[in-house]
Amino acid sequence: MERITVQDIVQRCGVSRNTFYYHYGDIYALLEAVFRRDVQRFRDAHPPGEPATEGLLRLMESVKARQRVFSHIYSSVNHDFLQRFLFQATEEVFMEYIQKTAQGLNISDKDLHFVCYAYQSMLVGIFLNWVRDGMKGDLAGTLEQLHRIFLNNTRHMIESAQRETP
Repeated sequence: MERITVQDIVQRCGVSRNTFYYHYGDIYALLEAVFRRDVQRFRDAHPPGEPATEGLLRLMESVKARQRVFSHIYSSVNHDFLQRFLFQATEEVFMEYIQKTAQGLNISDKDLHFVCYAYQSMLVGIFLNWVRDGMKGDLAGTLEQLHRIFLNNTRHMIESAQRETP
């Protein structure tokens, strides 16, 4: 990632350096714009009511399809871009699942968001290890295990966080 230059990008795209800098302050601003676009595309493709594991598998498969790009980003000094992308991409999937699971329960938004953040943190950690290890392994099996061990227990977790009704 550090070896890519603005000159490389403008030559490959057939635009001037001025055009590049008009739109982006540097390469990382371009990368962030691409990630924002990809997160939006992922969200737009997420059908309402889609099971969380299917949405997450779709995300992992889209990353695997661009394995070289994501591996380079992970290996770069600024791999926090990848982490932010993953948090943004998974928030809607997890929050929809958690809100559906919490229906009828008296739980604060703060607690719902905490459960979402905890699931995101766990998945992002698993995901980054998967990228670090060359994106090898059974994606569907990993997500099935995540679902079986953690997501199946979401209702119990939310019930334990329920507020007392005065």
